[in-house]
Amino acid sequence: MGIEDSKGDAIREMPRRRTRPPGGRKRAGYLFTGDRARLFREALVDYPSARRDDLALMREHLDPQPGEHVLGFGEGSGFFCRAIADAVGARGRYVITEPSPELFCNVPQDVLDLPHVFTEITAVEDIQFPENSFDKAWACGAFHHCANQTEALARIHRALKPGGRMVMFDVFQGTPLARHFDDAVARYCATGHEAKFLSDEFARSLCSLAGFQERKVAIEPVPHRFCFDSEWDMATFIYKMHAMTRIPGSEEVQIARTLVSLKEHLPVERAGNQVVLHFDQKALIAEK
Repeated sequence: MGIEDSKGDAIREMPRRRTRPPGGRKRAGYLFTGDRARLFREALVDYPSARRDDLALMREHLDPQPGEHVLGFGEGSGFFCRAIADAVGARGRYVITEPSPELFCNVPQDVLDLPHVFTEITAVEDIQFPENSFDKAWACGAFHHCANQTEALARIHRALKPGGRMVMFDVFQGTPLARHFDDAVARYCATGHEAKFLSDEFARSLCSLAGFQERKVAIEPVPHRFCFDSEWDMATFIYKMHAMTRIPGSEEVQIARTLVSLKEHLPVERAGNQVVLHFDQKALIAEK
């Protein structure tokens, strides 16, 4: 039973933007607002080629296909939305969810206008879709903000069709990227960064509790790279993406200290005329 079968006219009439989640409650533990949302948008606009590897990684692991129904959660950055919408095509369905209204404006308007694309302002632990609605569910770098991870995976599992797959890129405990977030970002981000990074063990337990087939749960490394013309560009991008405005001093000083912190926590190398920041995550892949 597909999403158009189970919801019928309801999904075709789903509002393009919904200001509150179903039931009128907003349980998201972390929202991108104010400077956090503004600077995040600036980072994506000012450095459009920094994440040039990301789309290939998404296609490798998620592999959206024509006619599929895909649920995206925490996708307000808009970065992957056009590629996924184009991949599933007019015969498919693509539902984009995001808890932060201020961040949602990053999704391109021409993508929002597509008849097979639907949006909802909601936290993933609040999603309410019928059983067996989606072929795939997807997120990148969002799940560590989820307030109730157990409930979130249970709802994702329910919404997936039998044999459906969840693909989630995120920061995991004990990695250099987790140390960067727990030290620099938690200390200096404009909104703080009280995150719930997964361990391999807890990720598998969450999947088991949600009902995913244990033998079909995999955790794989994702060699995530950001590429820049200079170290200063790299530091400015991360400063804006993480809104490191609590660093004392002028913006120039804040960016300079961001650069020092990055070199302390993450591998930085040169590849030809590019500066490459290794921002490696892991992929949690689970099949219903």
